[in-house]
Amino acid sequence: MTTYQPLNQPLPSIVAHSSGELRSTRRILRTGGVLFGMAYGLSFALFVWGRDGLLMSQSAAEMPWLPLALGLPSALLLGGVAGWLASLISSAAWSVVVWILANTALGWLTGHLPCEGVSFAAGLLDPRVAGLDLVAFTPYHETALWVVMGGLALIGLALGLAQPYAVEAFWDRLGSEARAQSHGLHLFLNVKTLPLALWGVPMALVAAGIVILMFSSYRTAPPRQVRQLIQATLTGGEAQVQAEDLNQYVAHRYGARFTPVYTQHFHHPYRATDTVHTIYVDTAFDNGFVMRCCVVSGTLSSCDDVSQLFPVWMESLVAGGRSGTQPWKDLPQQLRVEASAEAALGQGRDVFTGDFTVQRVAQHGGMLWLEARFATGAALTCRFRGLYPVVVEACEVAQP
Repeated sequence: MTTYQPLNQPLPSIVAHSSGELRSTRRILRTGGVLFGMAYGLSFALFVWGRDGLLMSQSAAEMPWLPLALGLPSALLLGGVAGWLASLISSAAWSVVVWILANTALGWLTGHLPCEGVSFAAGLLDPRVAGLDLVAFTPYHETALWVVMGGLALIGLALGLAQPYAVEAFWDRLGSEARAQSHGLHLFLNVKTLPLALWGVPMALVAAGIVILMFSSYRTAPPRQVRQLIQATLTGGEAQVQAEDLNQYVAHRYGARFTPVYTQHFHHPYRATDTVHTIYVDTAFDNGFVMRCCVVSGTLSSCDDVSQLFPVWMESLVAGGRSGTQPWKDLPQQLRVEASAEAALGQGRDVFTGDFTVQRVAQHGGMLWLEARFATGAALTCRFRGLYPVVVEACEVAQP
């Protein structure tokens, strides 16, 4: 195989002698470019969002595969288009420019897809979340995004230099007979094209490492820490927890209420002052027990029974609606009730009568929906978010 001649020099091994051969040659080279780009996009998506999905699924986290469902087709499309564009002109400089831009765009996607992308998709799955910033794009994300985009731009440089060599290897591997017979889908399905995928895998792995460091680790580590404690407690009790050097206090205090079936809800940072060094995770067990754990720098620090606060919070809101006062301000852990939510409470003054029951009706990330249902058929549903203080963002009164 001959070496690649940069800057608009034709590949010596790729020569066309007629207009028909020229069209066929261009088609094969562009197909090779598309395959190269899609192989890179596929590898990148699996290394980043596939890995995240696997870890979150193992931790029983909610919607673990949603980022992969959004990111995989996006990465395939972006990689395929970049590979096709880079193959339009036989120029190393052109290929480098295309791939720097494309990989920078992919870096931008890795920052925004788990935030605005997941928020939008979650709203399609559950109307309660529609239009809400379930996963906010915070100042931390903005800073980390520049690091990721810069790192992926450098990898784009390497991709741009590698594609011409990969495509020439693709051309040589096909052979003259296969080149004459292959067209359209046959080029994609030809087994001789499989090694083409290997060219982009190492660079996809390096790019994924940057993204995992900046965007993934702070999301995947806390649920894994909580799961490790739960599984150790369920498997061998406090002795196993001690043997694994886990949080014995939490296991002793709440271990009897652990069950094998649970869902973990990750409290995404959403305020400008929030950091990724202190993360909270709510673990909702199928017996109604909800444990809120604090993970500091990847280590499980403490856990509390947050489910015992649900009736207290709703009782204060109902009492405020009945009396027109603000009893939630007298709670040990004050609630901050938004003006719109407080106005909604006032609308229920005449229907908040008699006894009521409180239940947790839904939770997505750090957003929690609690309902107080009265014997009359009336109901008050409120959305809570955040910690220190817990904010009541909205309330809705259902008439009997």
